[in-house]
Amino acid sequence: MEWVSYSEAMGETDSYLTVTLDLDDPVEISDFAAFFAGLGSQFDEYLATNHPDLKGSAQLYVREVRHGSIIADLVPVIRDIIGLMDDVIIVKGFTDLFRYRLETWRSGKFVPDATKSNIKHMAETIRAVGHDRDGTARVHRIVYKEGRWENHLEVEFTAPQAREALNTIEGQKRALDTRKNVDHSRVLMTFKRTDIENAEVGKRSGELVVINDIQSKPLPLMYGSELAEQRIKEEIRDHDSVYYKGFVVDVNVQQSSAGRNHAYSVTHVHQVIDLPSED
Repeated sequence: MEWVSYSEAMGETDSYLTVTLDLDDPVEISDFAAFFAGLGSQFDEYLATNHPDLKGSAQLYVREVRHGSIIADLVPVIRDIIGLMDDVIIVKGFTDLFRYRLETWRSGKFVPDATKSNIKHMAETIRAVGHDRDGTARVHRIVYKEGRWENHLEVEFTAPQAREALNTIEGQKRALDTRKNVDHSRVLMTFKRTDIENAEVGKRSGELVVINDIQSKPLPLMYGSELAEQRIKEEIRDHDSVYYKGFVVDVNVQQSSAGRNHAYSVTHVHQVIDLPSED
């Protein structure tokens, strides 16, 4: 999309984001650039994924730089928007997603279905705060309503919280890297025996599963990634009986020296579905 001046962008929007970066230490230029690039890329990905019919992007403008603080406005520039979606809803949807991902990673959990691109751009966005001794970042959603601009604080995180998120992000990145070279992709797996205890990645769990596309005999389950284990254990612990569910997975087949299948190593869970009743 062609470059748009700040005054032009502000004249065409009813909602935008103001991002404030308060840092104790001087920021490295690479972290400074990554902060803005990561945030803008996340918005562009959100728009492309959730509103692919709209032609738009994020325009970032550094509005103020003072001692220890950088203030920037992220303004959506959307074309062909009339009759489809207004920018107030788009900006709200993006801030909700950004907050959800950040809070999930801060809590030590993986974000389901996050792509390597999602992970990379979030890490870029929060890295400058995480590298600071006691920095803080705030994201305000600004909305024009009934003749005036309203200011809503949507996200605030500190340097320790950013570091917590970055640690989890790195773990999820490593888990995604283990999905390479699977023997079978998107096969249906069902449970014959469950175990709620966690198992080390690469070690047999106490569970038995069946993958009829490979063989009808149940085999022990191994977890080829932490993300796959987290998704499956969540279904076992927190939802309806796992025996009435099917798991669409990528799997490596572990074999004995004699060539017999002796375990399934699940590297990724694509989907969990309810199985049809046998009645």
